[in-house]
Amino acid sequence: MPHSDFAKAAAHITADNVRDCLVDLVNIGSPTGREIGVAQYLVARMRKSGMATDLPLVDEGRPNAVGHLRGRGDGLNLLFTGHMDTSYAGEEEHLQGEGFRPQATVRDGWVWGLGANNMKSGLASALIAIEAIVKSGITLDGDITFGAVVGEIEKTAVEEFQGIEYSGYGIGTRHLVTHGVTADFALLAEPTGLRISVANMGVIWLRISVGGTVAHSAWANRPGTVNAIAVMHELQADIAEWARAYEAGNVFMGEHPNVTVAAIRGGAPWRLSRNPHECSLYLDIRTVPGQSVDGIKRDLRRVLRAFAQRKGIDEPSLHLYVTDPPVVLDEKLPIVDALGAAQKHVSGERPASIIRRPGADAVHLTAYGVPCVAFGPGGRSHPDTKGKSMHAFGEHVLIDDCVQAAKIYLATALDLCNRKAQ
Repeated sequence: MPHSDFAKAAAHITADNVRDCLVDLVNIGSPTGREIGVAQYLVARMRKSGMATDLPLVDEGRPNAVGHLRGRGDGLNLLFTGHMDTSYAGEEEHLQGEGFRPQATVRDGWVWGLGANNMKSGLASALIAIEAIVKSGITLDGDITFGAVVGEIEKTAVEEFQGIEYSGYGIGTRHLVTHGVTADFALLAEPTGLRISVANMGVIWLRISVGGTVAHSAWANRPGTVNAIAVMHELQADIAEWARAYEAGNVFMGEHPNVTVAAIRGGAPWRLSRNPHECSLYLDIRTVPGQSVDGIKRDLRRVLRAFAQRKGIDEPSLHLYVTDPPVVLDEKLPIVDALGAAQKHVSGERPASIIRRPGADAVHLTAYGVPCVAFGPGGRSHPDTKGKSMHAFGEHVLIDDCVQAAKIYLATALDLCNRKAQ
């Protein structure tokens, strides 16, 4: 049964206030490294509603946005969380259309703009839900915390690509949970298409490098000259064979992980008169619960050793940049139970749980002892996309999904935070 105060609080969740909050957030550009404007906006709103707020610095000029709605102190505590940085800066020449710009457009019940889907829709929905509790004068047994974080987007400093604009992959959430912002459970408002994600794939980023001969291109046809790009071309075939077996041989909740050849570098475009003496292949490897980083390293080392023996060369080098573990939650946890009951009450059904493929801060919170489930309004595509992903078409979100998410967040908080802590 829903909480007796649900209807009273839900009256404060409307399409207009959810839309207006989301539009405000989209209109504040917040690429990785430049999230401060969104943080200041969120803290100002939370302070106005009477919440205790903080702007803890993660990097210079990069604060998380934190707010606390204190309860009576003897119930379960819930953290609503999500990231403020957007997948792009809005300045990329190869990305065209209103869904790639930090300027909201409202049309036919949809909001378009950079971050509308990932994940300012979730932030807006969660904040409106908390504000509805405040406006209703409801006091819960447990605390609600809102934590919007910097640096979640899947990017990291690699080689010459340095600076805060590359500082992502969970830096804000790891700071959050190691600097006093904790809870019994967390709800990450990432876009899941209003499906409850109790599991998340992990990821490994790595570089494989092979060497060649330093030589002038005019004499590159001489015996003993090794072209590193040609060597990598052969090695890539072996890696592709391994990847096919890896993808077919691993599955979790019906989803197979995948291996992406994400980048390749070799030679000097500005000096083609030189034989390429080095070539590197960069892989993104998704992982599922039950796999380990070192197990995958051993698999790849076997491939590299076999290739080296066949070619009579040194074993290609292997270097790792990112090791984000997979995570899975027990479906019997109170957060999953409360969220499922809330969704069934608000929408009439509770679809089966899913595993989420992209990286998410749920892995960091769970690793630090705050079990985190992901559930958010983004993920539904406009009919005009004709099957294209949002990374190809541009970000957008249905306002009705945001309203529904806000009501589900509200019902979840009223239930969970009124459960007595053990």
